[in-house]
Amino acid sequence: MALANRKIGYDEVVTRDIHFPMNVNNVARHWLNNDPWTTHWMNAILAAVPDGERWVMNSARRQLDKLDDPEVRKAAIEFIRQERIHAREHDEMNAIGVQHGVPIDKVEGVFKLIRKQLQHRLSDDMQSSIAAAFEHFTAIISSVLLEHPELFDDTHPELRAMLYWHFVEETEHKSVSFDVFVDASGGGLRSYRLRTSGMLLAIALGFPIMIGNQTYLLYKDRQVLNLRSAAHMLKVLFWRPGILSKVLGGVLPYFSPTFHPWDDDNREVIRIWKRAYEKTGDTQQAYQALRDHRAGKARGATPAPTAEAAWGQA
Repeated sequence: MALANRKIGYDEVVTRDIHFPMNVNNVARHWLNNDPWTTHWMNAILAAVPDGERWVMNSARRQLDKLDDPEVRKAAIEFIRQERIHAREHDEMNAIGVQHGVPIDKVEGVFKLIRKQLQHRLSDDMQSSIAAAFEHFTAIISSVLLEHPELFDDTHPELRAMLYWHFVEETEHKSVSFDVFVDASGGGLRSYRLRTSGMLLAIALGFPIMIGNQTYLLYKDRQVLNLRSAAHMLKVLFWRPGILSKVLGGVLPYFSPTFHPWDDDNREVIRIWKRAYEKTGDTQQAYQALRDHRAGKARGATPAPTAEAAWGQA
């Protein structure tokens, strides 16, 4: 299955050098629907994005000379370009959080310290394996949120437009780190052992960092005892839409010797956003096209021809 699926997403990877004018007015202190716990859960993840993106970029760059497949190499170069822009935009978002008094810089610093130790101690192949594992988690989170844009109905339009641009591009390149790792490490049993070890290490590092960072942010924001917000977050993470439940459910398939990220082929949903963006050049309208489509699908009806349908199926 991995061999059959490995090329299907390469034509989706497109670099869009978009700058989103973010400030303290459109990135609120509790920017995710004015809810502290879900906001800080996302902050605990997004705080590591700029440094994490640069880490996976560097990992892919260091493997380029080992890649024999020209399509993998081309996709890797486009992936590096996408991640560079993602890091830039999330640097800005993190800086605005700090302006609000949210110590995102502190939790980002924790990730940087750990990343530096891993870079110093681990081989290029092992770092590439960890990058593939983290990109798998990112792809699952992006997939769930692309299916549930209503979660961001009360988030500022400029910010949610930035986030959905990021979710789309993370989905576009969701197989690239994996394929770079497999090709650079040579495939076979050694590659499989490294891949599974990388996932185990990503779990061992990622989940404690996420929980610890969120707890610290809630404590500094004096929201630890906001039980209503905590209950809402648990609903979002484990029930509807069940973001974390689906992330955990996506771990086991990764350990299959035949696994490939495009086994879950969700190109249809990102193409809704992409067609709207290509037609309008507007990320907010692209988000709305996706939102309208999902609303129509939830009702069991064909979406009204306000966005996606009106622009055709080209």
